[in-house]
Amino acid sequence: MISVPPGLTAVAGLVDRRLGELFDHERDIWSDIDPRLVEAIDELERITAGGKRLRAAFAYWGWLGATGRVEVVDPATDGNGTGRILDVCTAFELLQAFALIHDDIMDDADTRRGERTIHAAQAERVRDHSWRGEPRRYGEGVAILIGDLSHVYADRLIGNDSDQARDIWDRLRIELNLGQYLDMRTAAASELDRLTAQRVATFKSALYTIVRPLQLGSALAGTIDADLLQQLEEYGRPAGQAFQLRDDLLGVLGDADRVGKPVGNDLREGKPTELLAVAIERATPEQRRVLDLNGDPSLTAEQIAAIVDVLRSTGAVAEVERRIDDLVARATMVAARLPFSVPVRDSLSALAQYVAARQH
Repeated sequence: MISVPPGLTAVAGLVDRRLGELFDHERDIWSDIDPRLVEAIDELERITAGGKRLRAAFAYWGWLGATGRVEVVDPATDGNGTGRILDVCTAFELLQAFALIHDDIMDDADTRRGERTIHAAQAERVRDHSWRGEPRRYGEGVAILIGDLSHVYADRLIGNDSDQARDIWDRLRIELNLGQYLDMRTAAASELDRLTAQRVATFKSALYTIVRPLQLGSALAGTIDADLLQQLEEYGRPAGQAFQLRDDLLGVLGDADRVGKPVGNDLREGKPTELLAVAIERATPEQRRVLDLNGDPSLTAEQIAAIVDVLRSTGAVAEVERRIDDLVARATMVAARLPFSVPVRDSLSALAQYVAARQH
């Protein structure tokens, strides 16, 4: 089992503190107007707790590389722009919260990171208190609003330091939304080919999780040239694809307690994963009939186990594992020649290996 890189935990601790400061500040403002408004902030704080802070880490290490620094520093003891990059890192976590809250509504998910999703918790609140209206509509409506609130906070923290940084941020948000649209559309249409799965993974993981955070963090240190933007993308694309492939494996083979959400839901939702696309390509007619169960929201544990057996027996799981190894090798090779200090290059290599081998 791969350990969590120090470069990730150090940034995560700073982001956790900054999130706490933000929520405390917002509670102070809105509680004086109407204490009920604080409920939304409390729910947002609950849902942002416990994340890995991957996007924040990539943004921070991109900034360190571009500034020539070599280690994570606390803005409380260091000026020199550290507080500004920490705001940007925190913005990525709030954007991720926005995406997850809305994603949970679309997927009708009850849990996230082992906790009740916002829409599920709020629907339950209506039932518990015998409030008026339909619980599901209320829960989803509140969750949409809290997700939007998180998006607004993220945008405020990003600010307008430079045209280049703002352009990367805006492009990232467009890619995220279009990637989610493509994910939903292809699942509904059962378009489960490998190219489609790779395209969805590029939008939702490679660009959103790694490439754009790295580029934006670097741009915060000052305008960066097209060559560095390209090098960061050459590192981030394979690392992000490996991240998504590991996520696909965890979605059907992982431990639900560690993953923090029900394992098998990707199959119930018919998500267009490369893992499934490989199995479909290789399946016999009999195996294909089992795989055709994919996308049925009423799949039983036994049916999920049968699909997983086909994923293994067709060699799809083994092929995806090999592809992850190849992608990580590509990413670490590029990291080794980035125009950054050796500690930053080493940290980016460690992060690529971690996202591809994590167990949750």
